[in-house]
Amino acid sequence: MTALLVLAACKPAQNGQSPVTMDEATRIAEQAEGTFTRGDVGAIMRQYADGAVMFDASHAGLTTDRKVQNGWAQSFVSMKPADYTVADRQIQIVGPDAFVSSGTETFTVAAGAARPAVSARFTDVFQRQKDGSWKIVTEHVSMPPTTAPAGQ
Repeated sequence: MTALLVLAACKPAQNGQSPVTMDEATRIAEQAEGTFTRGDVGAIMRQYADGAVMFDASHAGLTTDRKVQNGWAQSFVSMKPADYTVADRQIQIVGPDAFVSSGTETFTVAAGAARPAVSARFTDVFQRQKDGSWKIVTEHVSMPPTTAPAGQ
């Protein structure tokens, strides 16, 4: 597996573009996340490729259905998320046109007069599209465990 990742990283990027760098990947991930608290479902959904695979923390299964994904994004926006941060982001370059951004996100939500903080774990796979744009092609969001595993 490691050999495949090394070979993929040596392959030239599509359309003659330079392979993605760590700094560029971080900037792309942060720009995508910047849409999460604007209250604009369209802006959020423009970060995802058509046919993206999405796992949402509040739903049991995955979906590639854009209508369902829009509903999930609308539900998220309705919570009025704010104060979005990622303290432990990890970027993995997996090829000239793909990278993975993983970490723990924290944000506040509207709950009546209160604004409790919410944490979630995420993994986003970004891929450069034929037009040169970057889109999330797979996203997995889950809630962190409520207790530490035995032995930790």
